Formats: sequence, C-alpha cells, structure tokens
Amino acid sequence: MEKQKTTGQKQEHTTFLSAGVVADKSSARVEFRGRLDSLSAAVVTLQIMGREGRASLVEELEEVRVKVYDILSCEVTGRPCEDLVLWGLNAEELRERSHHPAKYFGLGHIRPHHTMGIIAAALNELRTKVRETELSACRAFWTPEGPERPDIVAALNRLSSALYVLTYKYLPEGYDETVR
Repeated sequence: MEKQKTTGQKQEHTTFLSAGVVADKSSARVEFRGRLDSLSAAVVTLQIMGREGRASLVEELEEVRVKVYDILSCEVTGRPCEDLVLWGLNAEELRERSHHPAKYFGLGHIRPHHTMGIIAAALNELRTKVRETELSACRAFWTPEGPERPDIVAALNRLSSALYVLTYKYLPEGYDETVR
C-alpha cells in the first residue's frame, strides 16, 4: 500500500482520502476512485440511452449504479463490501452464467461485432470499464501479502461477469458472432 500523509493540509496536487488523510493525486487509490466515478458516469449515460423503450435496461442498470456507489462507499469508509447480488442472481450464479453462456443463453462466448447492436455494444464497453476499474483496484490495494481489499476486487470481478451476462439479453435475435 502506498504512503499517505495524515494532515489537515490539502494542496492543489493532493486530495483527501478520508478525514485528515491526504494523498497525492497521482496515488493509485485516487486513480481508483476516479475510475469508479467514470464507471458511474458511463452507467448513467447508458441508462439515458435506454430510456426510450427499454425501461428494463434502465432498472437493471440502476442496480449496477447503486453497486458502483456502494463499492466507492466501502473504499472510503473501510467497511467490507457485501457479496454482489444483481437482478436476483448471487455472485456464484453470475459467475456460472458468464463462464458457461451456451448452457444459459444458447450461444457461445460473445465476439464483439458491429451487428450486436448499440445497446449490447454499450454494455460490452461498460464491462470493459469495470475491468479497467478492477485492475486499478488491484494496483491501489496491492501489498506484498496480497490485496488489502480482496472484497472490492471480488465485487468488481463479479460486476464484470454481471454485465457480460446482461449483454446476452440485449443481443439482437440471430446474433452469431460467438466463439465456437
């Protein structure tokens, strides 16, 4: 874990991590928080895209948006992340579906392609943003003994799985760009 200064003196190149704890803006934890902000913004943008005739997408993404905010809250407060549950599926169910899509969706693993449609493509892009955020978390919380916040890393890993699963729901009928 990188060093932070315990001081009340914030300067332009620093930011508060918590009350009285200041870090340089180049800190991996600050980067991680920025990634969570970007992820949240991308979720909201996709919700806006879904408002026209896709109420279920807006609702599904609202659960994602709340979870992203919860991860941020857990990081800031130090409280542990609860196990991920989205759309009535727990972490293991999401993992199972993302690893064995043919069993659950009748299709192999998705190969992104322009024929997947704008919503599925945007969900796939959102999934990649979750992966980038997960990698940022790994850097921010890495210690010689392993990750300091494995709960956050696990929550992001499952969130990526969840968005992969959700992408299948929004693929156009007959989509066949999959790994065979």
